[in-house]
Amino acid sequence: MSTVLWANRLVDGVVTSDESDKAAMHRHMKKLDALCELCEVRAVSSFCDSTDAQCNLEVIDLPDSMESTDELMTAQGVWIDSESAMKSLGALILKIRSEGTRFGLLRNDHDQILEELQESYEYAKASAACGGKFNFSVVM
Repeated sequence: MSTVLWANRLVDGVVTSDESDKAAMHRHMKKLDALCELCEVRAVSSFCDSTDAQCNLEVIDLPDSMESTDELMTAQGVWIDSESAMKSLGALILKIRSEGTRFGLLRNDHDQILEELQESYEYAKASAACGGKFNFSVVM
């Protein structure tokens, strides 16, 4: 079982996910956060929500009144405004492209990271267009 990130938006109390596995972003989160610090933007890990993973690992229980982890994430998850997410993701894309940043020792996940960041940026942009909030959920 691998752990990945999914981009989510919250609009009018409803969570929608892109359901696209972002394994490289999850794998290289520490490096992405360090690059965010250099760019003076919000760290990606600060808008990652672990509600789904915690429920799957039975660290927390889904309340009887709820049918999905999306409902719990809506009620008490980590969310930021979509424009903030766009600012962080956009800064990372520019920095990684301009510097040719390497991700990994044995293999280089540079292209996969850029693809996942760009996909996430576009999802955050669509979320902003409808006044939504944004996060990444940690999914197992």
